[in-house]
Amino acid sequence: MGDAIPFPVKNQGSGGPSPDAVPLLAVPRIARICALGLGLDELLGEVCREIQAMCGAEGCYILSCREDGAGVEIWRSSLPGEWPDLEPAFRSQGPLGRVIDRLRPESVLAIDDFDILSPDDPVRMLHGPHPIRSALLIPLKLATRVLGVLFLHMYGAPRKWTEGEVRVAAEIVSPILSAALERRRMDEQLRESEARYRFLADNALDFISLHDPAGKVLYASPAARGMLGYRPEELMGLSAEIFLHPDDREKFLEGNRRLERGEHAAVALQYRVRRKDGGFMEVEAVSSAVRDEHGQIRQVVRVTRDLTERKKMEAHLFEGQQLEIVGMLAGGVAHEFNNLLVGVTGAVEMLARLLQGNGEAHKYLSMIERNGERAVELTRQLLAYARQGKYSPRTVSLNQPVLENVPILKAALPASVEIRLDLADALPPVLADIAQLKQLVMSLCLNAGEAMPRGGSLTIRTWGVKHLSDRLEEAATAAWGPSAGVVRSGKSLSGPCSILEVTDTGTGMDGKTLGRIFEPFFSTKFIGRGMGLAAVRGIVESHDGEILVRSEPGRGTTFLVGFPAVPETPAAASPRESPRRGGPATILAADDEDDVREIMSAMLRSAGYRVIEARNGIEALERFRGRSGEIDLVLLDLMMPGMSGEQAFAEMRRIRPGVRGLLASGYDESGRLREIVADGFGGFLRKPFRLRELVGKVEEILGGREHGEGPGNP
Repeated sequence: MGDAIPFPVKNQGSGGPSPDAVPLLAVPRIARICALGLGLDELLGEVCREIQAMCGAEGCYILSCREDGAGVEIWRSSLPGEWPDLEPAFRSQGPLGRVIDRLRPESVLAIDDFDILSPDDPVRMLHGPHPIRSALLIPLKLATRVLGVLFLHMYGAPRKWTEGEVRVAAEIVSPILSAALERRRMDEQLRESEARYRFLADNALDFISLHDPAGKVLYASPAARGMLGYRPEELMGLSAEIFLHPDDREKFLEGNRRLERGEHAAVALQYRVRRKDGGFMEVEAVSSAVRDEHGQIRQVVRVTRDLTERKKMEAHLFEGQQLEIVGMLAGGVAHEFNNLLVGVTGAVEMLARLLQGNGEAHKYLSMIERNGERAVELTRQLLAYARQGKYSPRTVSLNQPVLENVPILKAALPASVEIRLDLADALPPVLADIAQLKQLVMSLCLNAGEAMPRGGSLTIRTWGVKHLSDRLEEAATAAWGPSAGVVRSGKSLSGPCSILEVTDTGTGMDGKTLGRIFEPFFSTKFIGRGMGLAAVRGIVESHDGEILVRSEPGRGTTFLVGFPAVPETPAAASPRESPRRGGPATILAADDEDDVREIMSAMLRSAGYRVIEARNGIEALERFRGRSGEIDLVLLDLMMPGMSGEQAFAEMRRIRPGVRGLLASGYDESGRLREIVADGFGGFLRKPFRLRELVGKVEEILGGREHGEGPGNP
């Protein structure tokens, strides 16, 4: 025959037609096999055996082309047991793969005798230990794509394949097998797709469920256990509505109606669902409809996400924004109020000096002074809450504010409250404003005293650590146990720090109350202002500290406050001019508030200083330019229109480097107070101030030089 050449199906090959060889009787038998309802693999095995019998062949194989194009694989065979010796030929780079490359979809390849093939023809290699003598290869195709091959062969003698055999195999059997191969491929793809999506659903953190049109659960992903507490099988057949919060049922049903109407491809809703433990949780669910060819809903796919953590973060963000707004308002009010208090308390103090010996007048002046001090304390709490109260930081020990407050606490707390001190001897110093720390200690202790109406013990403890490997919160939780309610605020401390601990044996707090203790104006007391602990929080955060509170009803409360430790080093002295000798010192005083400026100037004159007044920073700079040689000290308000005290002082230093400066303000609005004061100013004066505080700061900066006794008004 020579080289095997593919020929069209309807050709008769090398011989004439042979009606006796046309096995049409096999066609109804193959049809009956297909009607038996056998499994695909079993069906094809029966078809292989029927085709082998039809052609009188010694072997029949159905070969499937691999999707990756790497050769073919045996799918079914008419031979029982292990595949025979053809297996090596069918591997990815085997000869049959090269033969199929030559096989056109519309052709068959009939080889009557392998011996007449050329030695290098790959068809000759289609055998193992038992040489194949003849073969018939029929492509199994879908359109123009070859899906596989029907392979019939003989071992012993040459075999002439008749036109009838070829036509039955190619025109009747081949379409059946091609459809079976395509069905197999689609089934495999479907299984792979199902496996992929099941893997995604089974491993998704969100809860994925499938529902019928009535809402009953057909599938529930494993995330149901973690989210709702139910095993997936417990949810099967249940209606989604039974898990809804009663107030959210109508919202859920309206979402379903929108999905039915086809208004959106997917409907997203937020509602509450009941967990297995009976509690409700807020979720977000996205529902999508699977529709049939008529647009009717067959199934609903729902992806449900737990919103617990997101709601917590949103609440925390909202609280932070709310507190920031309240803090800005509180800081602004306190700043303006401090300016007013300078006029009130300063005028009272100056009037008391003028009315010395008038007992009746002093009685009422003392009353005004006491109420003025209460107002000053309130503004300090407002500024502390607004985190704008870190006025004069220096290295201090946490023991100092405790010891200075003990006498006051003994007088303020009921005798039934026992105060216990456990203060560390060698305590790492912290950088803080001592007045703010005293306010913090006082607020915590008074709060503890109010929690013990029938008496108890108040323990104040200090301790320090050189290396805190764990965060303070983790250390506290480990010490208190996981059952204790704990809230925190401020930075997470690590490394060297000093700790203040205030513990009472009072009534304690439940989780709801504990979560609100740092809110401004929140109080469980009928007449409470609710600013004490809010101010404590502000003080802690303005000092880069951390505060934790542990409390349980009936078991008391513990406040744990940590501040980062600092090395105890003396502050570097700013370069100053040597004080001039002879005559009273001259001070340039600038403030945009008329009453503040007038009282401040009067206080300085009463102490023997000469005063040059300025109404703002621009005017102060003009006065300094004209009289810089006679000015010993400039006293500047921080916030003034047109030019701030900081800007004016910077210009003055360009005119006369080393000029002494004292900065005054009700609060540090920009958050840069320490940097501003350190940049050339000799000190900071907090409003409102007393006469002794003002004169003390001036004398400290001037180096204790003598000043005159007279008014000294230029």
